[in-house]
Amino acid sequence: MKFKGVLTSSSIQLLEKGFLPTLLRFGKAAHMLVGPEEVHLVMRQTETGEEGPLVCVRLGKDVMFDRRNFVCQSKHLNLIAFEYELNLLERVLHGAYTNQADGLEMKLALRKVRSGDRMENRPFLTFSSKGSNLNMVQDLPISKPFASHEVDGLVDVIRSESVCPFYLDLVPVMDRVVATVATLRKMSDTVLVSLVRTGDAHFQAFQQWQLNTVGAEYRHLEVIPEAEGSRDRDVSQQSSPTRRLDKAREKDLHATLAVSSKQLARVLAVHAFTKPTKLLCGIDQNANFLHLLFVYVDALRDAVTDKESMSIKLSARLQ
Repeated sequence: MKFKGVLTSSSIQLLEKGFLPTLLRFGKAAHMLVGPEEVHLVMRQTETGEEGPLVCVRLGKDVMFDRRNFVCQSKHLNLIAFEYELNLLERVLHGAYTNQADGLEMKLALRKVRSGDRMENRPFLTFSSKGSNLNMVQDLPISKPFASHEVDGLVDVIRSESVCPFYLDLVPVMDRVVATVATLRKMSDTVLVSLVRTGDAHFQAFQQWQLNTVGAEYRHLEVIPEAEGSRDRDVSQQSSPTRRLDKAREKDLHATLAVSSKQLARVLAVHAFTKPTKLLCGIDQNANFLHLLFVYVDALRDAVTDKESMSIKLSARLQ
């Protein structure tokens, strides 16, 4: 088993300012899956809590590493996985970023560590870097690399990202949606999310003490993929949000589920760390989870990239 790569200055910034703060919002530890073409940072619900989200960050090899110095080899499909503490990795990257490191080499290594009255080998990620103000070598303790069946289990989690029938892009109204959910969270621990194929998103909460429902509607959002129902005038011409939602239900043009207001507020707030070009929000066909897909642009090509993405799935709450 061998893993070595040199993080570029841009990927150090991407991780230290973007994806690590995002993951730290949900827990203290995460999994890293390194392969010949991609790196995944995964936080499962066992790490984020019973109602916490499943978070999967996908970064292409060329986004993360200098292609000239990358090696990833193992006996199981050249895949290597392990668990690590997020705050420890953040400290290493923060030191490299603050001191303007030209690059940061990371490699899998074994170190002899005293355990009681004997020495034993333990796995580490070893970081080394040189720059105008920096000459650093630092070891980050990690779990024992996963066995083959554990790697396969992590791959299954990553590949379980089933596609929803349709998504709405929340980016144009993101600040208002974040404010709305923060307000609804004060009223109830549950938020009802309803998405309509015409491009409308509804966020509602039931006030127990006043026996009424409070919510907000956001209209004319981009629908992906665009379908015949996205131009349904019977829905869009209704005179109020309640009537539009009722008509969408009548014509089977909507999807609805309830989620934890605390977790939804947390998930929406992290968009500020990575600033996606699109934040696609969908509900799976069986209404089991809310899926938020963070889409980014390759600055060099000024086009949506398939080398960088983040997926967050938030399980439905039973009402």
